[in-house]
Amino acid sequence: MFILRILYNLLIIIIIPFAVPVGFLFALKRKEDEDYFQRFGFISFPEAPAKTVWFHCASVGEVRSLKQLLNTFKLKYPDAEFIISTTTATGKAIAEKELKPYFAFLLPIENSVAISYILYCMNVKATVIIDTELWPNFITSTSKHAPLFLVNARISDRSFGGYMKIRRIISPLLGKFEHIFTKSDEDTARFAAIKGDSGNISTLGNIKFSEFDGEPDLSFISPLGDKPFIIAASTHRGEENAIVNAFLKSGFEGRLVIAPRHLNRTDECLNILKTAGLTACRLTEFNPSCRVVVADIFGQLEALYKQADRIFIGGSIVSTGGHNIFEALRFGRHVAVGVNMQNFKEIYELANKYNLVTTVNNEDELSVFFSSEEPEGDFSGLKSEIQSSAEERLDEFLEALKVALTD
Repeated sequence: MFILRILYNLLIIIIIPFAVPVGFLFALKRKEDEDYFQRFGFISFPEAPAKTVWFHCASVGEVRSLKQLLNTFKLKYPDAEFIISTTTATGKAIAEKELKPYFAFLLPIENSVAISYILYCMNVKATVIIDTELWPNFITSTSKHAPLFLVNARISDRSFGGYMKIRRIISPLLGKFEHIFTKSDEDTARFAAIKGDSGNISTLGNIKFSEFDGEPDLSFISPLGDKPFIIAASTHRGEENAIVNAFLKSGFEGRLVIAPRHLNRTDECLNILKTAGLTACRLTEFNPSCRVVVADIFGQLEALYKQADRIFIGGSIVSTGGHNIFEALRFGRHVAVGVNMQNFKEIYELANKYNLVTTVNNEDELSVFFSSEEPEGDFSGLKSEIQSSAEERLDEFLEALKVALTD
């Protein structure tokens, strides 16, 4: 393992001189250059609090999953602060806007010196990684300084086989966590198989499925007015054509709003729509004559889910494995998805139980969904089942932090 780590760090040293300028050009293109050099450890920190818990999230979904956990954290540990690092610039922006951390920044990817500096400067007493972000240097550095926890941990069907092939490398990393809290019993079994034992691994449940209701900011979608619309969210290449065909077949007398998973596909989506003979525009350049609108503003899905007449969530027609349907379910909405939902089996099966999701096998079935009344499901049943265990689950994790935060 020692030799592997040396080789791994040598590879990072070789890559960095090329990665910095290339990455900066991409950041400029995406208008994410303001904090770009934080990724390499150039971070200006505020004055350190007395004690801090560091939460790391990959992107927006993981950031938003922290809302209820952090509300409970602040009540249980009022004298402790929390900081948040993210892998993406959009995740950082959402964290600053919605979670109000003491400080938010982009994670210096695999920079052990920068990570150690953060731990020291921010007086970090515990580090919490949300979902399965297994960066070797990050895990090694943080675990040496203070207790390290993995929360909302999951391993997909596809990833499990790969991890098992390299478990001699992954197992020591998993052993550095104080505790691993997984999403499901299946995930617990998989982590135990990779780690080689079940010690310090337990099922917490999915913290993303804790917060209901809420009032999203509707100002950005106000140009859409009162005209009915369908939202096709988090779409991937290969899905828009089927969605457009289903929309045209349905005879829906309103607009179609497409929100591509990756905003750099906005122009590509506009070209697909124009090729189909539809008047299309960006949401930021809205024209009332447009039949189809491409949402080119990140972080507005909640508002679109709240206001839409029908909801389809992508990544499920192609073999991506789906996206998180809870973000729409939490507003009491029924959703449609394709057949590929293997990455979100837990919430998909729960939504099926309460008749809150429609699975479509082809564009004809999607067309029927668009043209029919929204099916009536048991939203109160879903909400009750999820919330009945949410408080207990969060308390279990927060109790694990007590030793680290008690002087």
